[in-house]
Amino acid sequence: MKPSASNWRFFTLAMVGSMLAFGLLSTQNPLSFIADIPKTWDLKEIKRFHLPPPDPSVEVVYASEEYYNSLEEHVIYKTYPFYTREKEPEGYLDSLRKLEPEIAFDLSKIKTQEDWIKAGEAVFHWPVQFGRPIEDSVSRLSMEFIEATNGKLTPEGIYPFSHYVIKKKGELLRGDLSCANCHTRVMDDGSLIVGGQGNAPFDPEFAHAIKQFHIPAFFIKKGAAQLSHTPWAPEVDDYIENLDSADYPGMLSSHVPGTMVRQGVSFSPTEDAVAVPSLIGVKDRKYMDKTGLMLHENPGDMMRYAAFNQGMDMLTSYDGFIPMGTNKYSEMPKPEEWDHPFGYQPYRYTDAQLYALTQFIYSLKPPENPHQYEEALLARGEHVFNEQGCVTCHTPPLYTNNQLTPALGFEPPEEHFEKYDIFNVSVETDPTLALKSRRGTGYYKIPSLRGLWYRGPYLHTGNLANLEDLFDPARLKDDYVPTGYKPYLVETMAVKGHEFGMELNDDDLDALVAFLKTL
Repeated sequence: MKPSASNWRFFTLAMVGSMLAFGLLSTQNPLSFIADIPKTWDLKEIKRFHLPPPDPSVEVVYASEEYYNSLEEHVIYKTYPFYTREKEPEGYLDSLRKLEPEIAFDLSKIKTQEDWIKAGEAVFHWPVQFGRPIEDSVSRLSMEFIEATNGKLTPEGIYPFSHYVIKKKGELLRGDLSCANCHTRVMDDGSLIVGGQGNAPFDPEFAHAIKQFHIPAFFIKKGAAQLSHTPWAPEVDDYIENLDSADYPGMLSSHVPGTMVRQGVSFSPTEDAVAVPSLIGVKDRKYMDKTGLMLHENPGDMMRYAAFNQGMDMLTSYDGFIPMGTNKYSEMPKPEEWDHPFGYQPYRYTDAQLYALTQFIYSLKPPENPHQYEEALLARGEHVFNEQGCVTCHTPPLYTNNQLTPALGFEPPEEHFEKYDIFNVSVETDPTLALKSRRGTGYYKIPSLRGLWYRGPYLHTGNLANLEDLFDPARLKDDYVPTGYKPYLVETMAVKGHEFGMELNDDDLDALVAFLKTL
């Protein structure tokens, strides 16, 4: 018997109902057959997942949903490797110009979890800043420049922090500021750790450009104010104003690979850079950013975190100050008026693109650990780890208790103990980032120790280049020379705080460091 139209209608509704019941079909996006894609710019969720500034009187207002939705969506194309001039294959750039643009993110082709991860990888590598079309026949990136900025390359001569992009046949663009730019690490042998603590020399590159192109001081000071002005800590502005134009390249060049200027940090005599985080294992972390600025309870939180850090955080109002605002930073700019100091352009990711990015980040695995030690040494190291009390904050199996610890001088309000997981003991590291920056919350999150062997420099400031330096009592003295990031115009300084394991004998210290390098 031929089924009637009403029978088909009943059958279709029944199937849709079953798919919704089992989570196979999203009510928000009918194309997402295996995922219920969260809404990124949901102001209720944005307010929930942000921790407040250390000054509770500060009013924080985020960009409206209307503004966010008015931004043009990213169209994500395939990207291509960026070589140094000396290692570039002959005719490489001309061969790229002959290619047709190729869409790398196509929602209609995503059918499986593996498809989501692959699509997310394309989002991860997608640049959000482009220069003018390249007319040269070979790359302008030279080995001389790499050496001058302490850059790193793969054995093939690829500079993995930039990419070539083809949006229009015959037109070649250099793209920068992808997620991969900050979260790709080149090891000493040239191998890549995707998602690791990045070591791109961003700030030395900018210092090089300032000197080469004679970028005027007023332009640099404007960008510095956008990046670092903090209404509840106006004294950080004095440091910027008192720097001579010739000082800026020196300040930026002091930022060693693995550290960088980041939007929302403070420029101060002791701290104007922070260590870049690793994304490997972030799926299990409850707080994001060094200061625990944002809660991480679900994929939607990771999506929102990505949206903020790819431009939207500069549109947040702090007591009326909008970092990327117009009219002395107090009015929301129109999309065509965006003036981000890093060059971000007025686009937004789609919810599906950010969900895919999240799935890729969640899928990241640590590389094979090359460190091998005798079992007896590791057992002794683990015993020292427990005996010294490290296990209290850095609890297995994540080697973090996923809590917040107050910065030196910050007293958590009573209501915070009901809302957040707080280990109410300060480790007394430099409190500038936590108290005197727009990323400040009054806290530092307790980091995981997993993957220490492929990270560094260490502490949120990046002042220590090696694990062994963390346990060196000499670092607590004013005549200490930091082995990692050393602030500009500073010859010596104490790297204070986290005073654990400082009195170990050599054998116990060797065992502890060996144990930490295997986590």
